[in-house]
Amino acid sequence: MMDGQLPVIIVVFLSAFLYYAAFGLHFLKGEKGVLAARCVWGGAFALNTGVVVYNWLLNGYVPFVSMYQVLTFLAFCFLPIFLYISFMYKGSWMAKYFCIASGICMTGVGVMTATSGVDLIWHFPPALQSVWFVPHILCYMISYSLCTVGFILTIISFFDKQNCGRLDGGAYNLVCTAFPFMTCGMLFGAIWANAIWGNFWSWDVKENWSLITWLMFMLYLHFRRHKSLSKWSKLFLVLGFVAIVFTMLFVNVIGSGSQHSYST
Repeated sequence: MMDGQLPVIIVVFLSAFLYYAAFGLHFLKGEKGVLAARCVWGGAFALNTGVVVYNWLLNGYVPFVSMYQVLTFLAFCFLPIFLYISFMYKGSWMAKYFCIASGICMTGVGVMTATSGVDLIWHFPPALQSVWFVPHILCYMISYSLCTVGFILTIISFFDKQNCGRLDGGAYNLVCTAFPFMTCGMLFGAIWANAIWGNFWSWDVKENWSLITWLMFMLYLHFRRHKSLSKWSKLFLVLGFVAIVFTMLFVNVIGSGSQHSYST
């Protein structure tokens, strides 16, 4: 473990614990339970925000480069996105699922940092020093956050038949919101690739998995809108989430040689 990592690890795991606690508190009945859950969630988010800001100040750039940085920011995204979804779709009932998603991300960050000796300071590769860097990554983070919660709702809907309709509707609203961001993320990436490599698409393994992810969610939306096909729509949402995991994690882990793999 390198100098300075222990305090970060403690804050990360404490944030994860509070996210899980907020998830549990959302099951309590009454206004006091909701208030307690929101207060604990706010505490978790404050710690999460502190880690994001610390990464930013420590490195001197928006912390989107390493997997450690990306997962930390992904966990950060869920609360602001929930506030938007709650306002747009009256989706306050989804709060606990956004909490658990943030908790899982922060747990991943903590385990990665504690076991792998992740460097807190990363060199900013020249290829990433572009005006397209932030909008490209930010669009994907927003879309992946929404699709992750949509996946959680879909899995629960397989077992909770009583609330299946509401869960399916919530997942659909989340993916409808996510898909334009995912599309913009891919378009920004293509423009960026043309600027630094001279072509919009090189069939790189990460580009291919990004395209597969986009196609899965496009098929989900298409099937979901057609009554005769809607029974198959959940399959594409689940496959889309699996593709997200491959795109974000396994492409780096398996050492694919992707020109998009700057760190693990």
